[in-house]
Amino acid sequence: MCEILIKPSSAKGFVEKIAFIINPISGVHAKRDLPELIAGIFSPSEGYDSAIYYTKCAGDATAAARNFATQDFAKVVAVGGDGTVNEVASGLIHTHTALGIVPMGSGNGLARHLNIPINKRRSLELIKTAKVETIDYGLLNDAPFFCTAGVGFDALVGNRFAMGASRGLITYIKHIITEYPRYTPERYAISIDGGKPFYRKAFLVTVANASQWGNNAHIAPQASLRDGVMDVVVMSKFPFYAVPYIGLAFFTKRVDKTRYIETFHCSNLRITRQCPGYIHFDGEASEAGNVIDVKIVTHGLKVLPKDRCEI
Repeated sequence: MCEILIKPSSAKGFVEKIAFIINPISGVHAKRDLPELIAGIFSPSEGYDSAIYYTKCAGDATAAARNFATQDFAKVVAVGGDGTVNEVASGLIHTHTALGIVPMGSGNGLARHLNIPINKRRSLELIKTAKVETIDYGLLNDAPFFCTAGVGFDALVGNRFAMGASRGLITYIKHIITEYPRYTPERYAISIDGGKPFYRKAFLVTVANASQWGNNAHIAPQASLRDGVMDVVVMSKFPFYAVPYIGLAFFTKRVDKTRYIETFHCSNLRITRQCPGYIHFDGEASEAGNVIDVKIVTHGLKVLPKDRCEI
């Protein structure tokens, strides 16, 4: 565990305890000036006790967030990308501590859905004024996710992206271009809310709690973080000449209107595939067996969005 730096408050009266969990290697943005920014915005003279925690390894952020929650911190802020947000949020579910986000990753899917500014100073300022809201989260084989999860082509690309040395949207697009021509859709059995399975040969199956993967690419434009259901998006493979059209549809929130998309709504989902393989959740690549169970847990996480209407 990394050292936790606490700045005791000299203010009298109400004191708000706030912690910042920083992933020093996430995304493409420099973080050297963050301690100074935090100290200036959350000063002891304004009634803040603030802690800064730097992660060292996978899973570290979850343990740190859970520790801060047990110490009655009102807010714990994830500073990093979607993976960091996932880890911090996982440590805060079903606590009274609210998740803040300073988005500094490659995609920033949950932050963008919550309308949180990408600019780090503006996102820090927002944490001071945002009202706490409560959102749903998902469980994929008991692993929490808060934005999207799934199988298929996007899981493959996520794996290639994770293994690469460089980050950012351009790198992600390069992997898409490389992998698309040789990717063969898989056959899935899909069961919704315990019903009889139906079968699809799909390019990808995405489970969306929030509306987008990241970078404002909206896979489920109508998804809500507070409606108690997930949007299950089944996409069939489209011809290569349609790539510009599909790409535009993602970024204009119209992909659900294309003929390559089916969307279902449910609170419980089972996906069965022929073989184990790649999965993704909240931008992180992983692997799972041939049976994948997903469910929504309602009202499980407190967050600090910019605008309530966005969730």
